[in-house]
Amino acid sequence: MIYRRIARRYAAALFSAASAQGLADRVEEDLQSASAAIAADADLRSLLAHPKIPSPRKQEMIHRAFAGLEPVSRSFLALLVRRGRHAYLGEIIEEYRRMADDARGLVRAQVVSAVGLTEEQRQRLRRALEGRTGKTVEARYEVDPSLLAGLTVTMDDVVIDASARGRLAKMRELLTGARFRGLGQ
Repeated sequence: MIYRRIARRYAAALFSAASAQGLADRVEEDLQSASAAIAADADLRSLLAHPKIPSPRKQEMIHRAFAGLEPVSRSFLALLVRRGRHAYLGEIIEEYRRMADDARGLVRAQVVSAVGLTEEQRQRLRRALEGRTGKTVEARYEVDPSLLAGLTVTMDDVVIDASARGRLAKMRELLTGARFRGLGQ
């Protein structure tokens, strides 16, 4: 939980600075690009994590490695390195994206259904979710037969479970609880 608080604080500061300069979308792209580059470069990752390499040297490496990024993005990455927070980059990107999506009036949904949905079903579901959230919904779809029937929708921290598996689990929980309450009386 503390990681999320830290990530949210850094993401909010960066989003504020980027928005003030009209660069919110570009900085989001920069962060994604930097994260992918760091993940792909084992040498860079090990240098950033090495405790014996001084922070100014690490910051210099960041500025050199990411010279093509917006100055605010490079400065932010250097700040993370200086404060020893570069390991939180993935969480910061998630929080930043949520803030950017919120500013765009967009919410991302993960829809998992027991069977594939037709295009008409997807459109109806998207419209229902947009009515519920008041935002544009961008959904990704997956099929998971273990749901038995129905679907689950995850948007940010909200999970809507309309699956048979979920309903059976709730029923089992209710029956188990009723049995224990009955024994105590």
